[in-house]
Amino acid sequence: MIDRLLNNLQIFTDRLDQGRSCTEEIFKAVRNENWERVAFSTSNREKILEIIALEQEKIEKVINNIFSEELTPENINIIKSWAFDTQNWINNTALRDEEILEALNQSKDDVTQEIATVFKSKAAFRGYNLNDVRK
Repeated sequence: MIDRLLNNLQIFTDRLDQGRSCTEEIFKAVRNENWERVAFSTSNREKILEIIALEQEKIEKVINNIFSEELTPENINIIKSWAFDTQNWINNTALRDEEILEALNQSKDDVTQEIATVFKSKAAFRGYNLNDVRK
C-alpha cells in the first residue's frame, strides 16, 4: 500500500510541476500580450488542475486506507512533506495568479486608454473634409 502511495505522490508532484509551468507560461504570455497563448495555456492549466484534484482524491483515499503497521515515522514524514509541498504550491500559484490578474488589468487599462486616444483624434478631425484641399 505504501508503494502505491509513493507512486501516486510522484505522479502528483509531476502534475504540480506541469501546473507551475502553465502558470508561468500564462504570466509570460500576458506580459508579451500574446492573447492566443494566454488562452491556450489557461485551457491547459485548467485541465491539469482537474487532474491534480483527481490525483489528490486518490492519494487521500490511499492515506485513509493505510494500515497502522505501515505508518512508520518515515512514512508519516513523507505524508507531511507532501501536504506541506502542496500547500506551498497553492500559495505560490495564488501569488502568481494575482500578478497575472494585475498584468491583465494593466493591459486592459492600456487598451482602454488607446481607444480613448483614437476616439479623441477621430473626433478632432471629424469636421475636416480633406477632399476639398487643392494640390
